[in-house]
Amino acid sequence: MKLRIKIFISILIVTLTTLSISSYYLINKSHLDNIMREQDRSVNEFDFVLTSLDNSIDFSIESSQTLKELLSRFAGYYALRGIDLLIYRKGVPYYIGKASVSIPVNSMLLNTGRYKKYAQIISKNGCHYILVSANPSFAPNYTIVYSRDISEIYHSRTNSIYMTVAMALILFILLSFLSFFYSRWITRPIERLQEGAAAISQGEYGHRIPPTNDEFNSLAHAFNHMADAVRSRSEELEKRANDLQEFIDDLSHEMNTPLTSIQGYSEFLQNTNASPEHRQMALAAIKQETKRLRDIYEKLMQLTISRVHEASLQPTNISVLFNELADSFRPQLEKQNAHLHINNELDMILMDSSFIYILLSNFIRNSLQALPENGGSIGLSAYMTDKRPVIEVTDNGYGIPKDKIEAIVKPFYRVDKSRSRKTGGVGLGLSICKNIAKLHKADFIIESEEGKGTYAKLIFPSL
Repeated sequence: MKLRIKIFISILIVTLTTLSISSYYLINKSHLDNIMREQDRSVNEFDFVLTSLDNSIDFSIESSQTLKELLSRFAGYYALRGIDLLIYRKGVPYYIGKASVSIPVNSMLLNTGRYKKYAQIISKNGCHYILVSANPSFAPNYTIVYSRDISEIYHSRTNSIYMTVAMALILFILLSFLSFFYSRWITRPIERLQEGAAAISQGEYGHRIPPTNDEFNSLAHAFNHMADAVRSRSEELEKRANDLQEFIDDLSHEMNTPLTSIQGYSEFLQNTNASPEHRQMALAAIKQETKRLRDIYEKLMQLTISRVHEASLQPTNISVLFNELADSFRPQLEKQNAHLHINNELDMILMDSSFIYILLSNFIRNSLQALPENGGSIGLSAYMTDKRPVIEVTDNGYGIPKDKIEAIVKPFYRVDKSRSRKTGGVGLGLSICKNIAKLHKADFIIESEEGKGTYAKLIFPSL
């Protein structure tokens, strides 16, 4: 059941129940008050009647006929005023007014005792009467019963009930309309939220809830903030999906080249007419392409590990690290007639030495690939700036265009694809470096100018 229907029914039930209980209480109280007033009035009038009888009629008259005529005249006088008199002698009807012939008299009314009054309300044929009886001191053998029709009081109660029912019916209809629109109005913000949620679930991330001037405004603001977050996240996921697709496409392209070469040289080796020199050339080419595939595999593994594992930070001797790098790249430096200049001003840095070795290796390898064929120089430095350790690799190579600097950290991106393929690069190095820097919570900065070389910096957190 919808909330607005619940509110609608609840308003009707509470209102009508309250109205019914309060109306019943008021009508019943008013009726009882009227009965009490009529009872007091009847007792007072009965006392007056008894006083009048005592002053007007001598109940010691021996002639019964004469006494009945006197009582008839007396009763007729009061009958004009809506009061009927019934007189019993020793429990036997002695005089009964015409209007009171059908009124049943309770035996208790005839045995009231001297100096006592007894009052009772009885109903007969849809009419209600109030009866008051007593054995007066001036006529101890007689019981005088006062009777008056009080049906109007009951009719008034009945009319009040009918009127209340009619008013309740009118109020029910009016309240139905009002509570329906009220429930629609009060639940409208919730329906808007529901519509917004449905729209967002259908991909309409631009859907927003309009602001209100009530408590729902903060909820609408929170919903819109959530919608912004969902849209941002969706765009981010879409971008990641596109990057992943580009990653896969580039990977397929990179692996296809060495595989095609290996396949061609393998077919060449199957040719029995090939000379030993040509066979050695083919085997060397297959070995080189296999090494390239192995390099792609290792770099992919490094990239994956650097994304999903935390770095094991330990104090590392920078001089030892730099010397290991110099020894590792000495053959390639000599081959390219390049020079590595080391300038270390630090003793220890908190790092994962294995990952930083991979990062610096990528820096140096990229610098070697960027150097001209007739030599060049690479600088490897460690120093402090603003209380933060810095490791920097510089070169005087070709440099990177300014519009390409942000893109070079993407997997498989190469500024010059033809030169990178010639030198064996696969475009994964700087992407790995970025992830390694993130593991160390370090800033990864590349500054370069085309034709003037490159500066690659890793700025560690402050000590």
